Amino acid sequence: MRPKIMPPPELSPSAPIGQRLPLLERLLTGRPTGFPNLLIWLEFGILRNLRGALTALIAAWLYIPVALTAAVALGLYGAMLATVFSAASTDGTISASLHIPLLSDAFATLSAKTGGVGTAMTGAALGMAIGFLLGLAWVFLSPFDNGLIDGFAVLLVTIALGVVVGLLYTLYRVVFERKLLHITGARRMSRREAALILPLVEEAAARLGLPNHPPVLVDDSNEPVAHAHTRHIVITRGFLEHFAYDRETISAILAHELVHWRNGDPVSASFVRGVALPLYVVQAAAGSLLNQTRNSLLRFLLWTIFWPVFVTVRYLVVPMQATDSREAEYRADQGAVLAGYRAGMRHILSDLRRSFEGGRNGWAAAICASHPPPELRLERLEEPGRDYSLPEDGS
Repeated sequence: MRPKIMPPPELSPSAPIGQRLPLLERLLTGRPTGFPNLLIWLEFGILRNLRGALTALIAAWLYIPVALTAAVALGLYGAMLATVFSAASTDGTISASLHIPLLSDAFATLSAKTGGVGTAMTGAALGMAIGFLLGLAWVFLSPFDNGLIDGFAVLLVTIALGVVVGLLYTLYRVVFERKLLHITGARRMSRREAALILPLVEEAAARLGLPNHPPVLVDDSNEPVAHAHTRHIVITRGFLEHFAYDRETISAILAHELVHWRNGDPVSASFVRGVALPLYVVQAAAGSLLNQTRNSLLRFLLWTIFWPVFVTVRYLVVPMQATDSREAEYRADQGAVLAGYRAGMRHILSDLRRSFEGGRNGWAAAICASHPPPELRLERLEEPGRDYSLPEDGS
């Protein structure tokens, strides 16, 4: 009778065999052990992307979506009034009662030359601009209605609340990460998967000079995706099958994610999500529905209701994170090259031609959209002295 073969351990403990880890250490097993302590590790990750965190804080807690809503509403109202005024300016009796120095004369001249169409368009544009500025001013200056001191006090308390929420969310994601990943579909490796993957992740960690590595979990999704989390790496069955369980390719993706893990990029991403929590919740849910549904009516309703959040995330939060996000991806790609997996990394990028770290919700999809184009990443992975012409040969 063959003995029962147990799966190899998924962790690299930081305590000697036989010595029980403290409760906090056990909760956070899987973190990089190259840091002096837990607080320094968390601080290092949180401070990695201050620009992105500050932008997310301002966008979520200083009511940027509300400001956009008020600005557009007032802008439309102002445009309507300006259009009415410009139309009335063709009537001498009405325009006399609406006379505005210089502006009325300019409208009258324009109306005479364009038959009123140009006047209406100019009036609408001017009304929209003025209304937009008034809407922004209304939201941002409203805390100062009761005085300068009270206004600054409200701003400071609001910012402090956003930072505290971000810290608490980061701790929540770190401590309960394993449970959360299980809920979203990640599982431990099977015996066969562990026999294939564990030696590869151990070798990649050794080549990168890492004293330990995080547990590797498998998601049974068919999408070819891999993610580094604060204390785990998740790779999908779809990724393994897409590349036919090729060891070079798996080693390359593991090295790439190990660099993210060691550099604290997932901790930074968690903190940014935390300080942007009001936006994150809406963008994650509504954005996911918007990306998945093909029903035109539902898409229209989603945009009509949540457009201020979509616009804020797409045109404010994401651009301010793009520089750090791209540098993190280039850095992780170079880590795979330094570990000796250049061919595997190029194979992944040339084959998928998109980000292999796509998320399951609208927020993750928006952030991943800021990753560098695969062609530019391939360009940085070119070996000196070698000709890389198109079409890509996959090596």
